Amino acid sequence: MVARQDICLRRLGEGRRAQEVGFHRLLSNDKVTIERLIEGWSEQTVSAVAGRHVLAIQDTSEITFATTPGRRRGLGEIGKGRGRGVLVHAMVAVDAASGGCLGLVAGSVYTRKGRIKTPHAKRALKDKESRRWIDTAVQAKSVLAEAATVTIVADRESDIYAEWATLPGGNVHLLTRVMHDRAVVGGGTLSKVAAALPFVATRRLELLATHKRAARKTEVSLRFGKVEVCRPDNPGA
Repeated sequence: MVARQDICLRRLGEGRRAQEVGFHRLLSNDKVTIERLIEGWSEQTVSAVAGRHVLAIQDTSEITFATTPGRRRGLGEIGKGRGRGVLVHAMVAVDAASGGCLGLVAGSVYTRKGRIKTPHAKRALKDKESRRWIDTAVQAKSVLAEAATVTIVADRESDIYAEWATLPGGNVHLLTRVMHDRAVVGGGTLSKVAAALPFVATRRLELLATHKRAARKTEVSLRFGKVEVCRPDNPGA
């Protein structure tokens, strides 16, 4: 973008030459690095979260670039190999009471360097891309230190035993969509235990239309309980 001064840089400047030049100088400055930009994400968030119950929500976005085999410029595979681009894993802080956005917390920007031949289950946790869920949450602890309560919210890929075993504590909690039907102490699995719990509340929701379905109303039910999960043979799973 900087070397070619292409349409991306012109779009950033919104058609104004002064802004285009300003963005070019910023991005071409040797002091501007991905690491420093990420550090800057949280500078204003630290004070904004003080005394609040914060939902620290994290997820990964794929940024696709139109390219050809001869002009990939270091872009890695995304979309199960169907495209090329970069990945942004970010965590945002949201006020649990008001729903207001308090700012960015932590994350990473990276590209995949090629396909790994070792099966996922046979790799150590430190060698798995999914470790970003834990690393980002660890970074968040210092940024959100002044919050009254922190609830880290993430999708099913973050259902890693090492995350459950290391992150919660004090005022830090996890709210994760389960991917693994884990064994629990006393026998059975999470799904069987959950199925036996009584419903305690229901709520009607309106689902917006998408390109795959029409808008519709639905009802969700809530049930909860306390279980103790067994340590798996592979704690990195």
